[in-house]
Amino acid sequence: MLAYNETIKQFNNDVLNNQIMTKIASKLNAGKSEQTAWKDAAVYMKNILELAGLVDDIEIGMELKIPITNNRIDFLIAGLNANLEKSLIIIELKRWSAVSKTNKDRLVNADDTRYGQDSLHPSYQAYTYKLNLEAYNENITNENIQVSSCSYLHNLYEDKDIKDVFYSNFLQMSPVFAATDNQLLADFIKRHVNKAYHHQILYKIENSKIIPAQMLMDTLSGELTNSKVFTLLDKQEICYQNIMRTIKDHENTNQKQVFIVRGGAGTGKSVIAIKLLNEFIQQKKLAFYVTKNSAVRNVYSKKLSGKENAHLKTLFLSTIKISRDRPKNQYECLVIDEAHRLPERSKSGNILLGEDLIREIIESTKISIFFIDEKQQVDIRDYATVEKITNTAKQLCSQVYDNENLRLLSQFRCSGNDEYINAVEGILYNEEVTFENNFEYEVKIFDSIHNWHEAIKDKIDQTPNSRMLAGDVFDWISKDDSTLFDINIDGLSLQWNKDTTFSADESQKYRVGHIDTVQGLEFDYIGLIIGNDLIYNSLTKQVETDYTKHPDNAGHFRRHGRRAPLGGDLAQIDMIIRNTYNVLMKRGMKGIYIYCMDKGLNDYLKSIFYQR
Repeated sequence: MLAYNETIKQFNNDVLNNQIMTKIASKLNAGKSEQTAWKDAAVYMKNILELAGLVDDIEIGMELKIPITNNRIDFLIAGLNANLEKSLIIIELKRWSAVSKTNKDRLVNADDTRYGQDSLHPSYQAYTYKLNLEAYNENITNENIQVSSCSYLHNLYEDKDIKDVFYSNFLQMSPVFAATDNQLLADFIKRHVNKAYHHQILYKIENSKIIPAQMLMDTLSGELTNSKVFTLLDKQEICYQNIMRTIKDHENTNQKQVFIVRGGAGTGKSVIAIKLLNEFIQQKKLAFYVTKNSAVRNVYSKKLSGKENAHLKTLFLSTIKISRDRPKNQYECLVIDEAHRLPERSKSGNILLGEDLIREIIESTKISIFFIDEKQQVDIRDYATVEKITNTAKQLCSQVYDNENLRLLSQFRCSGNDEYINAVEGILYNEEVTFENNFEYEVKIFDSIHNWHEAIKDKIDQTPNSRMLAGDVFDWISKDDSTLFDINIDGLSLQWNKDTTFSADESQKYRVGHIDTVQGLEFDYIGLIIGNDLIYNSLTKQVETDYTKHPDNAGHFRRHGRRAPLGGDLAQIDMIIRNTYNVLMKRGMKGIYIYCMDKGLNDYLKSIFYQR
């Protein structure tokens, strides 16, 4: 839907006669503040267009709804460029008068309007709109329309931070213009559109069929073909083929299909998820990869052949978007990775969205494929289980597939060794431990934190894909003061890194990763600090947990709106701690170096892993 579409001549008349708000409001419901924003934006853009000296019959658009989202493009200009190519300019408009940079990729603080909250950099926001149109709007491809993007902050005079070199990777592709850049913006517009095209470019874009573009299909297929990471083996291939065969057999039915794929850490769930996504995209179906964990989305969107590919980012969908938009039957397939981490309701800032995320996912798509391992639930708000997915699917009259062909057992992490995996689970869940130590996977347990640190640093230097990790028993004080250290043990001081790009950021390789930023990912070697929340009781000969060792402000044990854990949740909290170490101890593909804060646990692990 395009709320406003006129020529420059009519646009100028509408601005002078105060008709912009009236025309847009006739097609789009909005509050008084947003309507005022339309009026202000139109006045500023009228001045810019006059400065650019564009001809009267070039097309102007306002408030174009982006395909498959509830986002809207503020301002559009369409016509021909100097090479007589059809061209579209996307402009994101902001009324911000104060902006400060952050240390977070693509985020700024809009100090005056958002009370210091993080906001997406407006030029990157415009760039994502460009990518979305190019990836899914059929007429953009068929008509060979050249798309450009930028942002305009007409009230911003102190523009140093928003133009900081930290944001240079996308500002080169989607520049930002501030209050004193009017001539520069006019020149940018005239460089991309300077002649009229009398065949309604914006109408064609608005009314286009929404399907994956050939460019997107070719790129995704090429990346997977050239990457050994996405080769399916053994049970993975069986699972993949069974899903595709079942879907093909029921492609003419209107009944929703729900697949539940079970598999522990390292069994290849994410690899199958990406391969399934590719299969649907190649069939020109609207399919997306969904996960709550932004770290997994960020890494896999870059991991396709090891480099960032901008258009492939459009394939990765956040759960917040589904909870916020709550679409009905909008997608043909959603592949939900790390489904065990789904909350009942998504959270945006301090606001809870939606009502039941499992229901909202199934309602939004014809086919939903959930990849799940309940032993990887590490937060009191982790909601999804096989039982809840099954019950919800049946309530929505969906066909549920949950059978042996969808079980992943073979280990492709930890040197493919089931013996190590079984030993870890036996230790953590107080089950029988049978271990012969006759495999190549390297397990080292250190009495000294300094020796541990020296050994894992050597591995990090030798193998760039190795990292330090720790249990969540240390307060994150360096978050607000980068000169402070979070982890202090026997004179060794280290800092957390809880950023979602931690695993792929070489500049952060000597910091310590957290469960929230490594779950679903894998490394060559990991150095793990097991905190004093996991202890060994020599009297009962059992591994026990102590949630009180976690910082008071830690959120994994507290339900939304609560300042402390609930007494009725203590059994679940005990399991969350065990699950957390279950995840952390299985991140390494070649080996793990362990330091235990509890000496009893340290000795217990030695008695298992060092036996001959």
